[in-house]
Amino acid sequence: MLNGDCMIKAVSNSGPIIHLSEVNCFDALQIADVVIPSAVYYEVTRYDKPRSKELQNSHIPVIRLNEEEKIFTKRLCGAYGIDAGEAEAIALCLSGKYGLFFTDDSNARDVGELYDIEVHGTAGIVARAHSLGLLSYEETRQVMHDSSTKEVVCT
Repeated sequence: MLNGDCMIKAVSNSGPIIHLSEVNCFDALQIADVVIPSAVYYEVTRYDKPRSKELQNSHIPVIRLNEEEKIFTKRLCGAYGIDAGEAEAIALCLSGKYGLFFTDDSNARDVGELYDIEVHGTAGIVARAHSLGLLSYEETRQVMHDSSTKEVVCT
């Protein structure tokens, strides 16, 4: 991880975690001090797929929502048709503690932007990892190529 004292804090949805794992670039999440809500942890780990092991073995904190955030999450799901993980991530972002929202879902991205949350997808995470020196040019090129073949193209 980079210097934790000045790192931006982010909440991730399941998409970037899954996609970065699929292209062997899970460590790109080190661009920020990342947390995930419990619904995202459940989404990624519930089927015990190989990608879930990276999350289970990581030091990414799993945040449980308070009652007010849970109520807001249900409203977001109903109003915008997004799933619980996406809604919980947005609710956490709106708590004021997190500056970025990582998602590859276009509806969740739209809702995040509606609430003035800075949103980045997998490609944006990889690009930022390269700019911070976490990935070489060749690694970045390979990951972007691998990601594009899996249709992970949000920035």
